Amino acid sequence: MATLVTLHPGDMATMGVPPVAPAMLLSLCSLLLAPTRLLLALWRLLARLGVAVAAVAAGVAYGLWGVGVLLRRGPRGTFGWRVRERPPPGLADGAFGEHRYLRLKDSGLRLHYVTRGPPSAPLLLLLHGFPQNWFCWRHLLQEFGNRYRVVALDLRGCGASEKPPGKDSYRLEVLLEDIRQVIEALGTRKGQGEVTTATEASPKCVLVGHDWGGVLAWELATNHPAMVEKLVVMGAPHRAVMAGFTACHPSQLLRSSYVFLFQLPWLPELLLSLADFELVKSALTGPWMGIQNPAQRLTEEELDAYLYSLSQPGGLTPPIHYYRNLFGDTPIPREPPPPPTLLLWGTHDAFLDARLAPCLHRCLRPEARLCLLPGASHWLPEDQPRPLAQLMNDFLGGGGQHP
Repeated sequence: MATLVTLHPGDMATMGVPPVAPAMLLSLCSLLLAPTRLLLALWRLLARLGVAVAAVAAGVAYGLWGVGVLLRRGPRGTFGWRVRERPPPGLADGAFGEHRYLRLKDSGLRLHYVTRGPPSAPLLLLLHGFPQNWFCWRHLLQEFGNRYRVVALDLRGCGASEKPPGKDSYRLEVLLEDIRQVIEALGTRKGQGEVTTATEASPKCVLVGHDWGGVLAWELATNHPAMVEKLVVMGAPHRAVMAGFTACHPSQLLRSSYVFLFQLPWLPELLLSLADFELVKSALTGPWMGIQNPAQRLTEEELDAYLYSLSQPGGLTPPIHYYRNLFGDTPIPREPPPPPTLLLWGTHDAFLDARLAPCLHRCLRPEARLCLLPGASHWLPEDQPRPLAQLMNDFLGGGGQHP
């Protein structure tokens, strides 16, 4: 029969075996890790250099566009952008839901949101992207307001939410904490009055994100899966997948050129406001970048729902700070989000290559769904509201309500 003998440092010294000093072990580990640390530092340096070069190149390219606008429109037409004095119809009058404010517990920040639906219904939380605000969800507020307590949030720095100064106020971890606290305050709590686990009793929501809202939705569902019942992402890449895809598909760099432009100080704000926000208007309504569905193209008043906030003094800087913090860390590939996931993508997305969607889908859990909307633009919530509602309704388990 085998006998287990445990040797202690004192026994080893008695037997003539010198103990290994902890300091020596630490030194050995540091020595072995030194090449890895050196490679990581070199990689970060090259990445920062690459971003800087791309930012300068984008600045030059968009600057030449600005010169073209100046030659075409003249100084008055180029620099005479208009501050919208009053919100247009639908933005602040309660036509699509009740306007409310939420004061976050930790930061004290006041966020604006529009809600529609029964107060006791499950929470459907909608997160918008750039350059939009809650208004992009007006169709889905009406579509799902009979089954869910739909909340269309203005992210910090956007719409009617407060806009704290400084780039650091828009770091990714700060944005995620905002959303976590919103779900904590407004989320559906299960098991009240019953014996439940902490996970079952935690507030939950169906989380829906588009563009920047989708980027945040990916991260929140990964970091706080207990808070997300189901996840719907529209036209938004996961940061860890985006880097590898761009390396293999350089054409994505051209589609993302504005991201590099936004790394520069003050120039993006100037260029976006030229000719009364011509770049913003082109992105939302242009023949190549804008909404493709003729029946859903934005009216002048609907376009002003976005320009109202952006045209205020300093209104462009907070949302651009989102991008200025985008390269602050290196995204690490992790396990896919545990909640059931629906990924929606427009095949005519001018900003994100349609081939990115299958790459994202392969990185998700096997039961995740991918739906490509033929001919649809990047602006899915407004471009294809009815097909979008049908796909979401089927995913959420109520396919019979939308013919």
